[in-house]
Amino acid sequence: MMGSYAFILGVVLSVILGFMQAQAWMVAVLAVLGLVVALLNITDKEIHAYLLANVAIMIGAGTFSSMLTVLAAPLGGLGGLMTNLQAILGNLVFFVAPGAVLIALKEVYAIAKEQ
Repeated sequence: MMGSYAFILGVVLSVILGFMQAQAWMVAVLAVLGLVVALLNITDKEIHAYLLANVAIMIGAGTFSSMLTVLAAPLGGLGGLMTNLQAILGNLVFFVAPGAVLIALKEVYAIAKEQ
């Protein structure tokens, strides 16, 4: 249950913090929440789906952020909205990446242990 709340909190904070000036503590909070989600929510049966979803989020967020950069000039940045959207996407990556690394290392260890 706590892992579910950590996930919701991480996504909500990613959005809220996207409208604030970036600070190191923000990244740390998102990273810790991502680790909590990974440790409390992901079972052995969910590892592959979790890692695939995280890779999709990280690649998709990076690509979408690049698209926003290209669109910002002709659209005039929409009053800073493009910058905020890019920050939100970056925050989502800060949230999911630590958990993905942890679970990937856990999986690599499990594979190596079987050999």
